[in-house]
Amino acid sequence: MKSKSQRNTNLEILRIITMLLIVAHHYIVHGMKGVNFAITNTNTYFVYFLAMFGKIGVVLFVLISAYFMIDIKFTLRKLLILGGEIYFYSFLFLGLAIAFLSPSELTVANLGKSLLPISHNGYWFITCYIILMLFSPFLNKFIKSISRGTHVKIILLSVLLWSICPTILPAMVSYPTQTVFVGNTFQYTPLVWFFVLYFIGSYICLYVDTNKLSFNKLFGGLIISLIIIYIGTCIFGILDTNSTAHLWWALPSFDITDLALYRLFSLENNFFVLSGSVCIFLLFLKRKAFSNKYINYLAGSVLGVYLIHSNAFGRAFTWNVFKPAAYYNSPNLLAMGIVTVFIVYLVCSGIDIIRRVTVENYGYG
Repeated sequence: MKSKSQRNTNLEILRIITMLLIVAHHYIVHGMKGVNFAITNTNTYFVYFLAMFGKIGVVLFVLISAYFMIDIKFTLRKLLILGGEIYFYSFLFLGLAIAFLSPSELTVANLGKSLLPISHNGYWFITCYIILMLFSPFLNKFIKSISRGTHVKIILLSVLLWSICPTILPAMVSYPTQTVFVGNTFQYTPLVWFFVLYFIGSYICLYVDTNKLSFNKLFGGLIISLIIIYIGTCIFGILDTNSTAHLWWALPSFDITDLALYRLFSLENNFFVLSGSVCIFLLFLKRKAFSNKYINYLAGSVLGVYLIHSNAFGRAFTWNVFKPAAYYNSPNLLAMGIVTVFIVYLVCSGIDIIRRVTVENYGYG
């Protein structure tokens, strides 16, 4: 269980790492959109490696948030500050897009997402996160009213329905001209999973004594989870009829094997993504707690990094500059990918720090 005396910088470091993982994922799915990956090209397997950590980053971020929110009172001010940050970047990039991007990139969908980013899925993660925030007071009251045993049963049932079943037994759904595997077993949605992760994160906060957990077992569980995710992605990538489909939401052509790959090894509710994420989270909690005000301050811009580089128009600016696709056949692909991820993170973090010390301090903050 956590100490409330000060912010644990271990978890702030983990926040930073989660966003680096998400940026690495976006380096592939956005930066290399449309690239035809060849199974005979060694770089394809580096691409799989960089892409596979993104959803682990998502799960970790929600687990960290749940771990703290179970004991934090929800306030309207926090919601307004977050909303101000979201709209600041949405309007900023809309203005930049109108000024610098070609008219063909100013689609109605992207314009709508910029004007209504929260309600109209400008950032799917942010929409789910805000809804989770709004429900957190009621979730906290419910969680604290039930027994530990009931809490465990809710988690086990939820993981069975929305993680284990979709991982090993995807649902059969009719798609226009054929029947394909998809991963929405038991009406799964990312929002449902955020609520499940809230129960898991809050349970860890309330009941888990990390001092009693074995480092070797946690580390072993992490390695096994990562190996399974990577091997699974590679195997289905080799079988894939459309080599980019498993790395991209919009699937132009696919068969049963193709879509099963993406759902089984890329979605945040994949069981091995969950198990690996929980192991990482517990490993960081096991570390001796300490507080560093500089690292804590830098971690305060993690969400800003997401809002900048994941913005519908921000993506165009970011990946047009670095052009990840140009390195697909280069022997330096992995090195360039890692360097680019750090550069994108540092630049976005710097931009957000400027916003925090100016707009947020003297404006809506």
